[in-house]
Amino acid sequence: MNNPIKNTRKMYYKYLSKNVTEVLVQFSDEEPAWIPLSTYEAIPGVSLSSEESRYWNGELEGEEFENALQKYGYEYTQIPSRY
Repeated sequence: MNNPIKNTRKMYYKYLSKNVTEVLVQFSDEEPAWIPLSTYEAIPGVSLSSEESRYWNGELEGEEFENALQKYGYEYTQIPSRY
């Protein structure tokens, strides 16, 4: 299966009083839908690729980061503690 994540955004959930990362997913020909990243990760049989996990955890650097940046976006990447 190709990567079903098409885009990401961070939304403030007033009723939870916190920011939540949402992903725009599309598994086949259905309309894309925004769901929380934690919900996507909890879907049985679906897991983030190691590159994607490393990207969201702020573990990629250099050209590897630049390539992942084009796939997953920049705005919500954590900054490693060494900076």
